[in-house]
Amino acid sequence: MPSTSTYRRIAPHVAWLLVCAIAAAPIWLGPGIIHTRAGGDSPFLLQRTFELAENIRAGIVPARWMPNANFGLGYPFFNFYASLPYYFAALLHVLGLDLIFSIQFIQALGMVAGGATMYLLARQFLSPHGAALAAIAYTLAPFHLANLYVRGDSLSEFWAFACFPLILWGVLRGSKRGWGAMTLGLAALACTHNVSTLLFAPFFSIVGVFKSQAPRARSQESRAKSQEPRVKIQEPRAKNQD
Repeated sequence: MPSTSTYRRIAPHVAWLLVCAIAAAPIWLGPGIIHTRAGGDSPFLLQRTFELAENIRAGIVPARWMPNANFGLGYPFFNFYASLPYYFAALLHVLGLDLIFSIQFIQALGMVAGGATMYLLARQFLSPHGAALAAIAYTLAPFHLANLYVRGDSLSEFWAFACFPLILWGVLRGSKRGWGAMTLGLAALACTHNVSTLLFAPFFSIVGVFKSQAPRARSQESRAKSQEPRVKIQEPRAKNQD
């Protein structure tokens, strides 16, 4: 039987995972794709995923063209729009899963991925319970949920929320593992949502500069502390000479 310490250790993970599951529950409640409100464009998810699956079946990767869009005239959508989450959904559809289920699964997975990366980042500063609370707050952020349930077609922007904490964790971690995570996060963000990459770049650069300056500031502080005792020792000698 698991001990009390084991329950305490897994409780924060269960908490934020449960909140992610509840937040993603409306995805599965209806008979089809989410009916978004306030001008949402969920039907575009079907078109983009279907057209991308057609490209994958034809061996065209990376895809550039929607052959059936624009009344059959075609449209170079994938030339301009980063579509990494759509590749995941389209691949599931190519493997035989239902088109709607493929989209729903990727939407639910994006909810969990955002919470997981925020928990990872928050653990740099907080206890497991504090990190779980940060992951819950991030998951339930209004704009995060609006991308899924109001705007509808912004699957790429929704998944970009999973990349932001991963990138920052990599920068703050600073080790070989951290730099790998940062590189992976930046590549995933660039391939997921163009505009989010542009908006996040200045903030990421500022954090990177502060991180690079931190060791220099610590070394200067330690150098100053190491010099303090010398001054105190030399003062009595100077008085004795007088």
